[in-house]
Amino acid sequence: MNRILSQDEIDALLSSVSKGKSYDTIEREPRRSVTVYDFKHPDRISKEQIRTMRTIHENFARLFATFLSTNLRALVDVNVISIDQVTYSEYTMSLSMPSSLYLLKMPDLEGKAVVEISPQFLLFVVDRLLGGTGETEIEIREITLIEQNIVQRIINNLINTLNEVWNQIYPLDAQFDSFETDPQFVQIARSSETIAIIFFEIKVRGAVYPMNIGFPYFVLEPILQKLSSQTFFVNVKKVAEQERNLLEDRIRSSKVNFNAIFAQSNLTVRDFLTLKNGDVIQLDKELDDELKVKVGNKIKFFGVPGRIGRKMAVRVTRKISFQEELSLEK
Repeated sequence: MNRILSQDEIDALLSSVSKGKSYDTIEREPRRSVTVYDFKHPDRISKEQIRTMRTIHENFARLFATFLSTNLRALVDVNVISIDQVTYSEYTMSLSMPSSLYLLKMPDLEGKAVVEISPQFLLFVVDRLLGGTGETEIEIREITLIEQNIVQRIINNLINTLNEVWNQIYPLDAQFDSFETDPQFVQIARSSETIAIIFFEIKVRGAVYPMNIGFPYFVLEPILQKLSSQTFFVNVKKVAEQERNLLEDRIRSSKVNFNAIFAQSNLTVRDFLTLKNGDVIQLDKELDDELKVKVGNKIKFFGVPGRIGRKMAVRVTRKISFQEELSLEK
């Protein structure tokens, strides 16, 4: 409906324009962060499953570092850096030449896994195992057949440790299959196949060496449902209970020395050398005193002597008290 503005309304509009006011305001939405997603290479392993895999391999890194420190007589630290999902072609292109690639076969799973270790670290291991000082600045070269045999014990422990930590989820039963130095000769998956790579760093004497373990997706696919956090902690609890029962069984079946001390006496060497038939040795106990019963090398019980049939025996009367144990130790 058309309406003629009054003079006062016209003046009000003109004054607002002169002051720079605008009645047309546009509210802009705040910018949202955008995450790039590659539809050609989607993440086939969920974040929860990745977190579980990280927990598993952090346990592996801790156990493997302890083994290396003991055998190399040097402080070794192994850490998990990241877990990535890439195509197999991208993974092989990222490998250096020469490389040290150990292929692992798993009887119950189709396919193989790959372990890539820095050749410089393996040469450091060879030097330490042969009694050398362990130079960290070593020129990269191929590992010879003799050097492969020297470090094979280290690799066997790596595989055993990997099997041990994965047993909480699924028994991999990984076994050494072959060794390669050229990535082009390692074809454990199609070029477009997704492979999960767990990247590690090995720190020793100020040097850092890379190591990684790769599992093709089709190898992990049958056990991905077991990689949930809930399933993992349930399995850890079961494994801990089994280990406790096994430990208790081993303790119960262990054998220890159980000795009863009837009496003691101190003699000089002169008296000992002059002993003859009919001599009387004075003991430190009365006839009705309790005997000290040792378990291993410590006194744990008191008892009285007796017989069972034709065999001598000791009947345990009481357990040693804390105060008595302290006084005997002094």
